[in-house]
Amino acid sequence: MKEYDLAQWLLLFYIFSFCGWIFESSYVSILNKKFVNRGFLIGPWIPIYGFGGVIMLFVAIPFYASPLLVFLVGLAAATTLEYVTGVVMEKIFAIKYWDYTGKAFASKNGYICLESSLCWGVFTLILTYAASRWIDDFIYLPGRAMLLGIDAVLAALFTTDVYLSAKTALHIKNLSQLVAKANTEMGEILDKMPEDLVDIRKAFNAARSDGHITKEEWDDLLGKALTAAGGGLSRGRAAISGKLESIESSISEARKTADKRRDVRAAFRDDAIAEAAKRFEAALARRQKTFFTLDALTRRALNGNPSASSRLEGFDQIKKLAGEKKDKKAGK
Repeated sequence: MKEYDLAQWLLLFYIFSFCGWIFESSYVSILNKKFVNRGFLIGPWIPIYGFGGVIMLFVAIPFYASPLLVFLVGLAAATTLEYVTGVVMEKIFAIKYWDYTGKAFASKNGYICLESSLCWGVFTLILTYAASRWIDDFIYLPGRAMLLGIDAVLAALFTTDVYLSAKTALHIKNLSQLVAKANTEMGEILDKMPEDLVDIRKAFNAARSDGHITKEEWDDLLGKALTAAGGGLSRGRAAISGKLESIESSISEARKTADKRRDVRAAFRDDAIAEAAKRFEAALARRQKTFFTLDALTRRALNGNPSASSRLEGFDQIKKLAGEKKDKKAGK
């Protein structure tokens, strides 16, 4: 194998990242029976394959005469990279993008396993021996000026992609925390309600575990609350349903309107329940508003990593909602 300079190593990084994206997207798309734009980034590249390929080649070149050593150093280097990457990404974004838990000889946190490490070793052998001639021919094909130009364009695109994707991942982390907090607040409020509202607590918990509460589900819960409290059912439903029509504006207007506030209070048995209902409604509004902020980049990040998991309670609900919106858009 020939030696490469910095510009050539950089181009190799993009090539390996693109090949990794083709492999991952094809594999996951076949499993899911639909196209999945796999990976942390938006574009057609997965950096861990880029870094992995570069590192494997870099450490293997000095041991080119010994396939066994090439296999071992490639395995060790790529496995270390995979572990460190998994730890750092979960630390920053609170999301685990892959998990080998359950596989033979997997690490305790699921970042690496024997199967994956062996694959890295085999990939190193393939890159070093089988693909080395093609790599050399391709890398040395463009002139120096063209090589630098290609690197510059790809670097600009890649940097922009990393920025947008990191920002999106942090947004998902914040959304998960907001949903978890709203869930906790609503649960605490309902737990303090009188015993005659036990059916409402059960209905809420069922809706919560299923994903998210729709406006129709909230209307149903509210109707049960008003029926149990007695009196003013139609006025209470009209006041709160009106507030839910526009989470950002109607709720605020309803709170400022004295007669609506009196209607809500009149619909409940006493001020304690009315206050609990107001707090519940506010928490629900924050939670629903969170669901409505799932933009295209957020949905792509969630749907592009179907195996991703998080220790944050709200992550699974947001991930499920992203999938539901995608399926609905597709007419499913």
